[in-house]
Amino acid sequence: MYGLRKTVILIVLMLAPSVLVACGNKNTPVVDAQVPPVRIAVDSSFMPTAQLLASDFTANTAIAVEFTSGTNQELVDMIIEGGDYDVFMASDTEHPKELIDSGKALSEGSAVYAFGTVALYSKTWKVNWTGVKYLKSGQLTKLAIANPEENRYGKAAIETMEILEVYPGISSKLVYTEDQSEALGFVETEKADAGFIAYAELSDEDKRWAWVVPAALHEPLEQGAVLINKDNVSDSSKIWMGYLNTDAAKSIIRQSGYSVMDTTPLSSRD
Repeated sequence: MYGLRKTVILIVLMLAPSVLVACGNKNTPVVDAQVPPVRIAVDSSFMPTAQLLASDFTANTAIAVEFTSGTNQELVDMIIEGGDYDVFMASDTEHPKELIDSGKALSEGSAVYAFGTVALYSKTWKVNWTGVKYLKSGQLTKLAIANPEENRYGKAAIETMEILEVYPGISSKLVYTEDQSEALGFVETEKADAGFIAYAELSDEDKRWAWVVPAALHEPLEQGAVLINKDNVSDSSKIWMGYLNTDAAKSIIRQSGYSVMDTTPLSSRD
């Protein structure tokens, strides 16, 4: 399918078969080095952070991680069609819940592992201190946002503009994209003056000039992860899900531009 990417994170450690791997983080499980790899379907917007997590995870557990990335819907379709995955990490909670409802994923062990952060970004304007003023200035001709009917970042952008009472004056200037990554691409290629995008997808330099939308201006952007329902749920996948709640994982996720808290099951956040 279009947009799908497969990446393997593998660190080979010279260990005797029965040796247990010591962990640098006290919250990370200690496991046998022969545990099989964990296969993860991850939304492409989270892929850079997922790779950082995998490097730390593998270094501390000797468990290899294999990723397939794509849009939430692409990955859900592949899982429903029988794709061989252990874990699904989405950029929302609707798609993981869809898999749970269909019986393809387990509610037990599911988790909200991160909260997305929305930012207003422009290549031509440094909007970090003047985001609201910029939206009200009338200088915008095209504003890129992800399709709010399909994407939580796009919906959050609409909610933000409505609360700020700028939506009526901007609605005719909106350019809708498939997802937040494409919205960023529109800004980068100057197909739009600015865009509401995922803060985590910006480079460190560009983050300096973006306006981070206060969380109070939109509904929380919860990101959910679930174990795929298989005859034998692997130990490695359970260990990965536990790892997401460690201090080390939370630190990596936070540094990438997301908010975090102790992971909680999706069902408890309905």
